Amino acid sequence: LPMVCSNPDFVSPPKPGKSTTYQPGTLASHYEQSGGMVIYFGKPHRQHFEACIAGLGLPKGRVAHVGDSMHHDVVGAMAAGVPVIFVAGGIEHEKLGISAGECPSAAALSALYGEFGATPTHAVALASL
Repeated sequence: LPMVCSNPDFVSPPKPGKSTTYQPGTLASHYEQSGGMVIYFGKPHRQHFEACIAGLGLPKGRVAHVGDSMHHDVVGAMAAGVPVIFVAGGIEHEKLGISAGECPSAAALSALYGEFGATPTHAVALASL
């Protein structure tokens, strides 16, 4: 029985006082490892980014994807040739050793980019209101 996974995110960052929540991509991965077939649509898959760009009717260079996940946002957008703005205080904040609103060190960013083999076009701190 094939599974369609339209949101392949693995985890969401923990809310204050809560633990990490697992998303549909985690379930899809387990299903695949158990021998099931999964059809993916969503980040980080190229088709997702290409469909969004086509819907906007703009060239890729006039659009930027904004996201906090190196795997889903940065690697996915880069593979599709879309500029990407990495939000450093989101899902990757623990790897960067920061809290929301803090700027990571250049060394921490470099290590994270090296881990994923991808460097975003820009990086910003997570804004808090």
